[in-house]
Amino acid sequence: MRERTIRSVLAVIALGSLPGCATNLTEARSARVLRGGEIQVAQINSVNLPTRVLGDVIDGGKQTVEVLEQGGSPNDEQRRKLIGAAAAIALTGVGYGTHIDAGFGLGYRMDLSARVGNGTYALSLRRGFDIGRWDAVVGLRAGYGSGSTWIPYYDEINDYAKITELKRFDGQLLAQIGRDFGVWGKLWFGGKAMISPLWGSIDATSVGLPRADFDQVLGYYGGYVGGALGYRWVHVVAELSVFYASGNVELHDHSYDLSGAVIVPTFGLQGTF
Repeated sequence: MRERTIRSVLAVIALGSLPGCATNLTEARSARVLRGGEIQVAQINSVNLPTRVLGDVIDGGKQTVEVLEQGGSPNDEQRRKLIGAAAAIALTGVGYGTHIDAGFGLGYRMDLSARVGNGTYALSLRRGFDIGRWDAVVGLRAGYGSGSTWIPYYDEINDYAKITELKRFDGQLLAQIGRDFGVWGKLWFGGKAMISPLWGSIDATSVGLPRADFDQVLGYYGGYVGGALGYRWVHVVAELSVFYASGNVELHDHSYDLSGAVIVPTFGLQGTF
């Protein structure tokens, strides 16, 4: 029965690994670290919503694309908005993403996990503590991320302002507390800080702007709450994260502000054996 359960979980994980834009902000794990030799595999889906970027910058890029598709010539302000939209989409990771987490209990109240999917590659190390009937954990994660998006007009915007040679690295610190309820439920909440150095180039020669290089750092600070329901080995996971993003990018002597709230709803399937 246990072998059938494991095969079922792995099949669902394989079917759920669809293309998208992976985000590295989610945690989607309980505060109890894995016991020595324990294995955990999860397929996690996230929607990354930087609210200010969605509301302001991308609309400007969309309007410029409409002008170009109608055979018009964009003015300087429209070119600037197009560049800002392309940079915002690429650098904030807006969109839907899915990834696989695989964790292993090291013993000594420590566990190690790897994350991979849609351009995200990361390693995480956690150290757990007992606080009565609750568990606490502190940890760190280092990773690399890039990806695409489902935002309307993304492909059209990218046709006119291409982000090339994009490299992004993430460094995270987290603190989390939570509680397991027997074999059927889990609850957790915590806080996280993430720093993302990134660099690359944007090519907008098709709209009369020279290629520009950028080298910036974005920061994310916030918290999350999550839970899981299931039985013993298999649980359905849900989590909601809210962060404040800070940072900007300098392109063609203009600064584009990428700061604002980032909302990340998350759901998935988790197996622990």
